[in-house]
Amino acid sequence: MRKENTTGKAYIAVAMAVLFTSGVAQAQESANDELNSCVKKEQVMTTAKGAGIGAITGLTAMLVTHKNQDAGKAALIGAVAGGVAGGIAGFATAYYTAIDTCYKKNPSWMPESNIQRTKDYDNVKKQIHYRPSQGIVTRVESVNVAGPVKAAGQAEVDSAFIVMTPDGAETPVTVERKLFVLGDDGKETEVKFPGQTSENHTFEPGEQTDVVRIPVPPDAKAGSVYRVQFSVAAGEKAPVVASQKFTVTE
Repeated sequence: MRKENTTGKAYIAVAMAVLFTSGVAQAQESANDELNSCVKKEQVMTTAKGAGIGAITGLTAMLVTHKNQDAGKAALIGAVAGGVAGGIAGFATAYYTAIDTCYKKNPSWMPESNIQRTKDYDNVKKQIHYRPSQGIVTRVESVNVAGPVKAAGQAEVDSAFIVMTPDGAETPVTVERKLFVLGDDGKETEVKFPGQTSENHTFEPGEQTDVVRIPVPPDAKAGSVYRVQFSVAAGEKAPVVASQKFTVTE
């Protein structure tokens, strides 16, 4: 009869317990208790799934090579790797995916967009020397991030854009927001934007200002770099895109 590998199972159990504890400790601290609770649960589930897969992978590799004495160690290493792999990008992806999942389960929790008209048609016409012969014109004037931005805090992003029409009439406009994180390897990874990603509105011509607040993961390391991207499109023309980076401070 084949002897059961109890050592490997013990290591898996220990690894799972450690990962569950750390997942809760690093979860989002939100003013919204219900969202906070949901995000914690989603992060723990994601960590648990990754840990389970990693543990099985590590254990299987050792058993295949017949090194049973190292099976427990392999399970523990695999569990940790499966649960928390990915460095800065991995943590950010898990965090913003958890928020996105919670918003989908509870749509009423998603923050409403805050777009305000800041300059009228005549002011913008003078400012950019607009001529009706130009047709519909869209432009992103600026994307600013108020600082400092700290872990467990929020990054306030103010984006100003203009839309002009030849006759001063309202026009349909599509606004889109994206969020990226710079990983340990220096490459950018797009993560789920925590809120409305794409919106369709009908605006009066002039300048509008869009304000969003992006929650920052509690486990975000000082020096972590993010990039928020904002685009606007109207009149069947290609979107006009602008972006701004921000760095997490201590």
